[in-house]
Amino acid sequence: MNEKQWNLLLDVIAGNQTNGLVTGFIIDSPWLPGWYGINTLDYYISDRLWFEANKKAIETFPETIFLPGFWAEYGMCTEPSAFGAKCRWEEMNLPHAEKLSSNIQVLCCMKRPNPHTDGLLPFVLNRLRNTRKQIEGMGHQIKFAVARGPLNIASFLVGSTELMMAMMTDPISWWTGLVCRWNNFRLWKGFFCWMISLDLSGMPSAGNMSCRISKRFMDLLTLK
Repeated sequence: MNEKQWNLLLDVIAGNQTNGLVTGFIIDSPWLPGWYGINTLDYYISDRLWFEANKKAIETFPETIFLPGFWAEYGMCTEPSAFGAKCRWEEMNLPHAEKLSSNIQVLCCMKRPNPHTDGLLPFVLNRLRNTRKQIEGMGHQIKFAVARGPLNIASFLVGSTELMMAMMTDPISWWTGLVCRWNNFRLWKGFFCWMISLDLSGMPSAGNMSCRISKRFMDLLTLK
């Protein structure tokens, strides 16, 4: 996003009054390839097509804030691949990360990935490096470091059903172990802020579990 949009977003977050209706959308690979007229696999493979698709969206809707803007990702295979998940690819559809185990405790014993060497994470970093000058040439910057949260990733590594059962039957041990593995997972040093996708935590409703899970994650994530 450009500096004007960034400052506008900060005003919205702070609750400041703004002029007119502020609109924002999260856009990434489930929508952009088809809208731009290319297949999904080409969108993932080609830095040029990835950049041009995002550029067209920004130029077509200049008054809209796209979050995070120029999102470098490979669908839900991005983070699970760094933990060793097998990824299945299709030309016209989203990739799928196969689960590693049905045992939730496996997650708590996993080694923390290295974003510079593991799975698809080096490709994400390299894409941002390769296109940085073009992005900045448009007057935009990469303001967000983006990662999907532990619940999303865990649901792919062990399965959604197994994850939901563990949350209800053994919430303390698995959650503490998993989140501690994410603590200080500094993928993206030097960015202005983080965007953590925790949408799966909106599914459970008992006792405001999603709020407690999100707060616990952010408390641990921001430890010095």
